[in-house]
Formats: sequence, structure tokens, C-alpha cells
Amino acid sequence: MKYNKTRPDCGKASNPDNFYTEFTLVNKSKSAVNNKSWVKRMVILFSGRKSAVERDIIEILSGCGANYISDKAVTSGNGGFTIISEYKKTEINLKNGIAVFIDDTDRFNNQTFPKGIIGICEDSNQKALEIFKNSDIPVISCGMSAKNTVTLSSINSETLLAALQRTVTDCTGNEVDPGEFKIKLKKSYAPFAVMASAAVLLLNGITPKAF
Repeated sequence: MKYNKTRPDCGKASNPDNFYTEFTLVNKSKSAVNNKSWVKRMVILFSGRKSAVERDIIEILSGCGANYISDKAVTSGNGGFTIISEYKKTEINLKNGIAVFIDDTDRFNNQTFPKGIIGICEDSNQKALEIFKNSDIPVISCGMSAKNTVTLSSINSETLLAALQRTVTDCTGNEVDPGEFKIKLKKSYAPFAVMASAAVLLLNGITPKAF
């Protein structure tokens, strides 16, 4: 699957609604969706198939209005941003977007990213960190350490606190200051799924409030 961005990157646009990405999706059965409609900022999930964490992230972000595209499903939210699932090395040619590495697998060896992509991964995912470093793109690390960009605290069955521990620049070029965000939980999710989802929302200018 190839992704090609056709309009200015998010750091230079004054209106988030001006982002458009044309996509062509071809699944393994060789049926194609040549969709001449447009989607906004892309969030690409890199994982193995049947990943419980991937399912959690999709459920959380879809509940926050994201569109979703995979080789097996296409669903529509409110169009704020679009989630794409990828299960192998993929050619990326976008001027902006977010890449989330969920699994540490060899299937993504030699994956590269252009400037303008922001990486998100767990602090323990050394393969993802190396890939992001080799592409020289900014990384948001997620974990339970004071060194991580996003972490969690005060977790219980109904709420948690997600903390942004350093200033980051979102996809519209605005700085997001460090702070804590109280999030109401509808169910239990994997910790990384919560942290990655909170990071994606913050990068899209959305305050995480309920998952």
C-alpha cells in the first residue's frame, strides 16, 4: 500500500480542515477501493495481525471520531483524522502524519519515514526507536518512566491520569505544554493503547477526556 500526500503539510497550514490525503487501498483479494474522496491527517498503526493493543487503539480513537481503514474494513467517523492499519513494511510518501509502532517484529525491518511524520512507540520497543532514529523524525515515547514523553498515573477502574512530560509540537505547528489529563474509562485497556491514543489526540489538537 502506498500513501501520497497532495496538499501542504500540517505545520504550515492555518486551518486543520485544509488537510487532504488521497488514498488508494488494494487488499489481498485484489479488489480495490479507488476513493476520490479525501481524508485528513493519517495515523498509521504498525503491528502484527490479531494484536489486542491494536484493537484497543482502534476502539479508543474510533470512539473519539476517527475514520478507520484496513485491508478488511473501512469505517467513517467525524473525519477529524484517519487510522490506517499496516502489517508489513510500507512505502510512505506523506508530508505529515503519525506512525504508531505497536509490536517489535522483524516484518518492519528497513521501514523508513519522510520528514513530517511523528513517531509513537513504547520505550521498550527498541526496533521502533531505531527505525525512527534512522529516519531522523521526532519520537513520542510512552512508558511508566519520568524519561518518557507520555506516561500514566493514578490508574483505577474508572479514571486515570495521563501525563505529557515535555512540550511537543502538534500537527498544526502549535506547542502543547506539559500537563496532566484526567481520562474517564468505559472499560479496561492496555496501558500502551491508552498512552498512544492520548498522544495521537494531543497531536491532533484534541484534549483526551474519555476512552
